[in-house]
Amino acid sequence: MSETSDAPSGVLREMTRDEVEALDPEVVLLGLGSTEPHGPHLPYGTDVYQTDGVCERAVRRANERGASALMYPTLPIGNNVNFRAYPFACRIGVRTLMNVVLDIIEALEEEGIRKIVLVNGHGGNTATLTATLREHAGRNAVDEGAFVCLTKTTDAIPDEAADRIEHPSVHAGESETSRMLYLRPDLVREEEFDEFPRREPTIEELRSDDVTFVPPWHGFMPESAGGETRASSAEKGEAFVEGAADFVADVLVALDEAETHELFPYPREE
Repeated sequence: MSETSDAPSGVLREMTRDEVEALDPEVVLLGLGSTEPHGPHLPYGTDVYQTDGVCERAVRRANERGASALMYPTLPIGNNVNFRAYPFACRIGVRTLMNVVLDIIEALEEEGIRKIVLVNGHGGNTATLTATLREHAGRNAVDEGAFVCLTKTTDAIPDEAADRIEHPSVHAGESETSRMLYLRPDLVREEEFDEFPRREPTIEELRSDDVTFVPPWHGFMPESAGGETRASSAEKGEAFVEGAADFVADVLVALDEAETHELFPYPREE
């Protein structure tokens, strides 16, 4: 496919009906975020802004390279049962999120879409989305239905960019703060930057990566953010966001160019 300078954006919320019909999408991108507390320095919508930022850049870049990719609106509410101690941490249930995503996939299949990429920007959604892939796989015959894959905005960050994080944190730390300094500096309260406390379980065995449980967030991170944020910068954020967007764009282009069949994404039998 040849590159073009006047490629459609592929961002559904910006497009008219005629533009969508002319695009004739081959692959659809769906972002999943969350609206929840991110400490005193970041807005509730941090996960949505970051997911949107990666997805929109990715779909535009894929289409500039000749793909026919369409970005669905990012879902702003996800699984947040462990944030109930904080005010207005928006949440829907595990089965609700699963059913919403399955409904969207089914609607896209009715449109003839056979390639779908989910991009998750909120850790609390991960287990549900992984289970959703399995649920969807069991709903169709082996040679029917869409191919659906999942990545995370953090997993999509190239290693050389991620290595610049001096103080790793799973929530509202240096990485997320840097990304927001790049994407929405107007919403970042830099005067509130600090090293926010993170607590460990009192039972040593529960500190192991080999044991999984749902942490009450007000016990784990009492400020709703955790880790050192004063090393954050827009420059780091740019590397994280743009690197992740490049990776997702590569996935979209590869899927756009691929022919689906009963063994996809593995080779046909000889």
